[in-house]
Amino acid sequence: MIRRPIILAGAAFALVAAPAALAQSGKPRKVDVTPYLGVDQVVIAPMKGDGDVLTYTNVTAGVTASVQTHRVEAAADLQYMHSFGWGSQTPDQDTISGIVTTNVALSRSLSLRAGGLGTRVRTDGLSGALAQRDSFSSQVWAGYVGPAYATKLGDFDVTAAYTLGYARVEDDVNFDLPGAQPNGAFTDSWTHTLLGSVGFAPNTVLPGVGLVASAGYTREDARQLDQRFEDAWGRVDATVPVSPTLAAVGGIGYEKIEISQRAPLLDANGVPQVRNGRYVTNKSSPRALLYDFDDIIWDVGVLWRPSRRTSLEARIGERYGSMTYQGSFTWQGRDSSIAIALFDGIDSFGRVVTGDVAALSGSNLNLIRNPFSGDLTGCAFSATGGGQCFNDALAGITGANFRYRGVAGQYALQRGPWGFGLGAGYSQRKFITPEGTSVLIRGSKDQNWYGNATMSYALSSRDSVDVVTYLNYFDASGNRLDVLNYGIYGSYFRTIGRRLSASASLGIDGVKPDDLESLINAMGQVGLRYSF
Repeated sequence: MIRRPIILAGAAFALVAAPAALAQSGKPRKVDVTPYLGVDQVVIAPMKGDGDVLTYTNVTAGVTASVQTHRVEAAADLQYMHSFGWGSQTPDQDTISGIVTTNVALSRSLSLRAGGLGTRVRTDGLSGALAQRDSFSSQVWAGYVGPAYATKLGDFDVTAAYTLGYARVEDDVNFDLPGAQPNGAFTDSWTHTLLGSVGFAPNTVLPGVGLVASAGYTREDARQLDQRFEDAWGRVDATVPVSPTLAAVGGIGYEKIEISQRAPLLDANGVPQVRNGRYVTNKSSPRALLYDFDDIIWDVGVLWRPSRRTSLEARIGERYGSMTYQGSFTWQGRDSSIAIALFDGIDSFGRVVTGDVAALSGSNLNLIRNPFSGDLTGCAFSATGGGQCFNDALAGITGANFRYRGVAGQYALQRGPWGFGLGAGYSQRKFITPEGTSVLIRGSKDQNWYGNATMSYALSSRDSVDVVTYLNYFDASGNRLDVLNYGIYGSYFRTIGRRLSASASLGIDGVKPDDLESLINAMGQVGLRYSF
């Protein structure tokens, strides 16, 4: 479709901006761009539950890139796949998937960041299940671009940033399983975010204390019921050193949040009209206020930095009219990294998925693809930090805003021939919806638990193996199904010549919806790839 190149704006920006920046920065430190063509033969056979043996041939064209210079840091893994089905049960299908992240230093103080994500997800409640050959799959696009400015004026640090984000879900069929009501599925949204701060470090302007004044504004406009989210805030934060490695931190400010939308169009019986799983908007209806928060916000906590590699921050405070708990821990080793975050906020699918894409950084992301479908497995790992998991953002996609709480963590290691990656998390989404006009009940909540683990080992300069396992449990609200999805697969890779390589994979994918029979598939794949 014509709009697809626009959605992955980060990819286009990386390919256009990187060569120009390379010319300005002199001799590059590291540039690795590898286009490739591939062909795979895949078989999926049911081990438990109804289903036919599915056989199809995938033809792929893609590119992987890693760029690290004085001015550019970028990584990309993009792939187009056309699947030729063998028989009426496996129709032909086109899929575009990948991740791009890039950061270009335009000057000493000004930089431009951009990124994008494309992948497939399930829309029938079977979150995380194999999407290949399934009419309930949807294509997800997300991207962002924006400048960031940081400078020092005497003892004062000044920062400013603007980000434009876009998210979209494309599908022909978007609804829950028979017997479940549609959940007002997400269509697309644009998000604008402005941030700015000015402050000074402890013992520079004032003895024993550092102060930062900051402000921000976020607006998201979503197509579903013409929904609008606006958040404006300002606050002052203080840092008071207690020891060389420990400091007390705290802040106080003011915030105003409004969420509004129009009413759905009703039929003759007064029932909201739904088309392709989405409410039909009544354009003539007045805008209704769903959420209105206007109050003082505050938090206090501790900041511990025993070394340049380790940082721990924990805060407790009041926001959104209730207590909030937030924290983070990061550790960066020479060849490994750990990142853990405790979060609490008002969010939406559009803001969560674009925020996850923006959290990616670095030039050495390890993106593992499902060898049977070409889809992303859920996490992009990096031993130098900057990885991210998308499992939670892509589970139970809905057009509603929600109170978003949870914890997420990642561990990555690359040492000699070994590579490891582990991502896990839990989240709770409590929905903010109008009374009586939405299938999702106001205050109802979904919960999601997920885990991804990868292991790779280079047997020699020409042979390598990897193993990937995943687990996801989605506890849905209302009469939607709770679903457990799990799987494991192993792959063997062999370099045949300078540019030709072969692969073989075996795996199992299982899904268990509540009150329904489990579905378990065995999968096999063999393929060839030619790199240019």
